[in-house]
This record gives sequence, structure tokens and C-alpha cells, in this order.
Amino acid sequence: MICDLMFIGHISMDQIENQNGMRLQPGGAAFYAAMAARTLLENVRLVSAIGNDFKFAENLKPLHSDYIKTFRLPSTRFNIKYNEHWEAEYLKAIYGAGSKISTSTIPTHILGARTIVHISPLQPAKVSKIVKKIREESPETKISINTWIGYITKGQRNRQILKNLALEADFFILNDHEAKSLAKRESLSTVLTLLKAKRLIITLGELGAIISQENRQIQMIPALNLPAKSIVDTTGAGDVWCGGFSAAYKLTDDLMKSVTIASILSSIKCSGWNVQKLLKLRFRNPDNAIEYVIGLREGALQKTISDYTKNMEKG
Repeated sequence: MICDLMFIGHISMDQIENQNGMRLQPGGAAFYAAMAARTLLENVRLVSAIGNDFKFAENLKPLHSDYIKTFRLPSTRFNIKYNEHWEAEYLKAIYGAGSKISTSTIPTHILGARTIVHISPLQPAKVSKIVKKIREESPETKISINTWIGYITKGQRNRQILKNLALEADFFILNDHEAKSLAKRESLSTVLTLLKAKRLIITLGELGAIISQENRQIQMIPALNLPAKSIVDTTGAGDVWCGGFSAAYKLTDDLMKSVTIASILSSIKCSGWNVQKLLKLRFRNPDNAIEYVIGLREGALQKTISDYTKNMEKG
């Protein structure tokens, strides 16, 4: 079966510390992105690697796990501490089994012209090899790439590889801090001039996103955020954004609607620890997600969650 969406990247065990407490929980950029996408699509595949010490196998059950390989290595681990402004400090990063993700683990036989592959943050040189293999085996497959500030700041070689990948990918997604670091400029308008991509998407948090296309057409799309009283956990919010965007674009081919859905799912995720707020959530289509937010504004929170959960259970 040709898959609709494929996510490639890390699954991890994360030690998270923020103003709401400390938790050990499943994580990894590809895990978060895939869990967001499955609120809209069933045919989602996750390509990753875990160690035989992975403690959260139960959390992987909602995903098709055929291409999640287990190795006799420690699982990828991140220790992340947030300050009162929700700025993250990575105290420890152990890649372990995640280092085994490579071109040989990519199931190109399930790719097709209607598939979107999202590559979550990995070493830029590795991403370049993965993109090359996908293009060779399935040239019409759309590719989305997201990277991480740690890779951008590591050196000029990484930055040049990422700039080349921006031209290769159908969607190249960065937050504003990452985009400024990659272009080595502080002005976002200058960044948009310097960074060349088929579709460059710069996320701006609660403000929304800017999309710059090959023809230099630039769109600013405001975010549609949930009226949450408080944030519980922001870990993986950007990855959830990417997963929601990929799924919505797969269903609609509409950039504006896809950014809107991405911001909705990212906000929902942040209102609970890990992906607990996404686990039982199912939308019939992207418009259904917008109706969900309207329900929240009208004070129908419990009724809306109950309705969507029932829909999921019936399916």
C-alpha cells in the first residue's frame, strides 16, 4: 500500500522539567509530528529507531510501527529544561539508537506520487542522503524538511547543506530564530530575500507563519490559537505543527488552511503533557478541526471533546 504520509526522524525518551513539574515521557520530533498527523489521516507511517530499553512502547501503538526498528543500543534521550518564558535548554542529548536512522531504513517501495515525506530534524548530511534516495526512487513524492537550531549553529558546512536542501525540498520549515541563524541576519525581511526555497515556511509562534514561494510571492498567515488559560508543556509544539501542516496539505493542497490547522493542533498539544490531548482526537477533515475551535469559543469544551472521542471510537 502506498502511504499518504511518512515521517522520518527520532523517537526518544525525554526528561522534561518546567514550571508545571518534571516528567519522563516519550518524545522525538518524528513521534510528535506523526501523532499530530493521525488526528486527520489514518495512513501515516513513522520511520525511526528505538533501543531495547524504550519504556513507552504502548504510546507507539496508535502508529503503524512496521518501520520502527529496535536495536541493542540505548534509546535516544533528551533532557530539556524550560524557563518561565518557555525557552528550552537542552541539558543532555544522547542519540543512541537514533543514529541508526539512515537511507537503508527508508521503505521507498511504499512511496508514490501522492505521498508526502516529512523529515524531522536529523544531521544535515544524513538528511541530504535521505532526500537523494527518495528523489531517485520516487521523484514525484513531495518532501518536507524541518531542522533544529543546534544543527544550524554547528558550522558553516551544516548551514550550506541546509541551504541546498531548502532548494531540494517542496517545503522547508523553520521558526524565525532558526531562519535568522541560517541566513546570519537579524531582519526577517532580509532573511526572506536571502533564503531561497521552493516553499520557505517560517513559523512565528502565536503570530502565525510566513510563506515565501519560488516566484517570491510572500504570504503572512495569522495563527488560529486555542483560548487556553495556561500552557502545560511546549515540548514538540513545532513538530506537532509540522505534522498537522503535512496532513492538512495532503488533504487540501491549501497552504493557508494547512497553516491554520497546524496552529490549532500545536495549541491543543501545549494544553497538556506530551501528546495526551491529541491521543483520542480525530477529525473527519480539516474543516472539522476549525469547527472544534469554534465549539471551544462557544464554551462547549467538554461536549466537543466527547463528540470527537466518540467519533474516533466508532471508527
